Amino acid sequence: MKISQWDGTEDQLDAIARLYADAFAEPPYDEDPARSLIEFPQRIRRYAAGKPEFRLRTATEDGDLVGFVLGTGIGPGDWWWDRLNATLAAPHRARWLEQQQFGVAELVVKPSHRRSGLGRALMNDVLDGLPYNSALLACYPDAVAPQRLYTSLGWTVIDPCLRVSASHPTQIMGIRLRPRTSRRITLPARSSVEG
Repeated sequence: MKISQWDGTEDQLDAIARLYADAFAEPPYDEDPARSLIEFPQRIRRYAAGKPEFRLRTATEDGDLVGFVLGTGIGPGDWWWDRLNATLAAPHRARWLEQQQFGVAELVVKPSHRRSGLGRALMNDVLDGLPYNSALLACYPDAVAPQRLYTSLGWTVIDPCLRVSASHPTQIMGIRLRPRTSRRITLPARSSVEG
């Protein structure tokens, strides 16, 4: 198993989009796979071109993509940060919204590799050495397995059911980071990490 930064190729982006489309077609997300295959690569290209600390880490085994995690720096002027600023209760804004922090946008693990420690390794890798004090993510309230993972990694529920857009309500979670420090990354056996 190897974790590394997206290589920037369209071939790898296509594989990432297929894994995303398959995962998010499942309940409770129920996204349209055909639409995901078009829109998700567009979002990745936008993030890569314009967001600070763009990180798209991929996990491969024997050359096959088995998972990925996507995150970027966020702050005022960023759509998601601005929506959180407008909708979070004042005490949560004061505690969690800083001028800049990291936002984890997606974490996807192929079904055959779930419950193997790969999700944990991907999350640890994407958060490693960031120059921010905190990170935020959104998770569907009925996505129980991801919530268990995030909680086991130290993420705190900020708001259990917040509407940041017209779509499905989300659970907002946060974690405090130690900027520019290395986190220990544990991968399933016979693993290596490249950054």
